[in-house]
Amino acid sequence: MPKLSSITRRRPAGGPHTLTPGGKTNSWVRDHWVVLCRVGLLGVVLLLIAGAYFPFAWDPPRTVRNDVTRSADGTLRFGEMNNARTSGAPAWLPLVRRSGSIQIHLEFDPRSLGQRASIMMLASDFWNTDFAIGQDHSDLLVWLRRPGSDANGDPPFVVHRIIRAQRWNSVYVMLQRDEIHIYADGIRLTGHVPVDSARVWEQGQIAFGGEVHGGGPWEGKISQARVRTPGYTVDYVHPGALSIPRSYLYLPDHIEPFPPTSLDQWLLVLPDLLSFIPVGFLIVWTRRPPVRLLPATLLAAVLAVMLAAGKLLFHQRHTSVADVLMQVVGALFGAWLAWRLARAKNHKTWLRPE
Repeated sequence: MPKLSSITRRRPAGGPHTLTPGGKTNSWVRDHWVVLCRVGLLGVVLLLIAGAYFPFAWDPPRTVRNDVTRSADGTLRFGEMNNARTSGAPAWLPLVRRSGSIQIHLEFDPRSLGQRASIMMLASDFWNTDFAIGQDHSDLLVWLRRPGSDANGDPPFVVHRIIRAQRWNSVYVMLQRDEIHIYADGIRLTGHVPVDSARVWEQGQIAFGGEVHGGGPWEGKISQARVRTPGYTVDYVHPGALSIPRSYLYLPDHIEPFPPTSLDQWLLVLPDLLSFIPVGFLIVWTRRPPVRLLPATLLAAVLAVMLAAGKLLFHQRHTSVADVLMQVVGALFGAWLAWRLARAKNHKTWLRPE
């Protein structure tokens, strides 16, 4: 019997890794890791683009024809692109702030019940509304900025199933110091509000048929829009009360105020932070040796800014400085995780170039 020492023992040509369970799989992943990370990064970016711009309604700033027209009987008609505004803050605004009282009488005929938009409002921009009277299908909504509400007057007062299409609807809204009264089609709604709520109103503009800047249009006709305050009365349907140009620069508000004005808005930016963690992580692994922490974060920041800028070109897409900041923070965290893994001994060995 030959001695054990005389037996030639040969190491497999593939080295010790060939005997490891799943070794071929590990070797393939190691060899294609950079490609896999690049493909994964592309997939994540495409998902972010879809989430940022869906439903991809192209709506860039542009000069448009004004669809607000005046009929022979003096009625104002509103279509898809409406611009009927006061040139500045209404003259009665200081009186309302002092007295806390205002009466609004609005008579309107909606084109259909399938719309949700403001009919008449006093606002400074898309994010700050002092009062607004709007339609939500057959519901009448009245927003009122007051202590305890947000900057847009939410939550609104609602009168359900009161609006009728293809007929004239008459609505009275009266604010009297600590009470609001809404009369519509024989129905009366009374609510209590903080005393002198109008003191928080700002220097906005009166707008009809939609928002002050952008927003969805309200389509229909208005025959009366009378505002009464102590010592002042105006009907905005009368010629000369509003500025109604033939065409105008359509430039909606796409940038949300910073910082966010409520806890709910802060919570809404958390998904932006979470969505960019894989972005920062994958950017680090898109080359060998891995991308360093600072360049990876800067690349993710460029992507965040580009996504935010693109929202200026799509309908009802809004960008926020807070969104971009949270995305950069998420990318920094993801890149830090990837860099820590890259520096770990086992990962450095696994990713070492052959």
